Amino acid sequence: MHQFGNNAALVKSPPSGDFAYVSSTNTDWSTRLHSLISQKRPVNYDFFPLHKFPEDVLEKVAQNGYQHLILEKDHWQHFFIPPQSPAGCGE
Repeated sequence: MHQFGNNAALVKSPPSGDFAYVSSTNTDWSTRLHSLISQKRPVNYDFFPLHKFPEDVLEKVAQNGYQHLILEKDHWQHFFIPPQSPAGCGE
């Protein structure tokens, strides 16, 4: 868990809400992810098959006050919930 930063928490099921999906298998994943975080959008990030979670993503998430949730049964699935999310998102 430590590799995912201090504000990460495991969850048993995906949070509800409208999450933009980003997969690290797409060539533009980094640009898209950073753009969505800058826009304060809720994001479902699938970082398979990367060997290490990108540090710049953790920094961006922390700097923007996001809640970072990791799906317990699939540690590749990460959910970033911005502060003051729309009702129902991340609950």
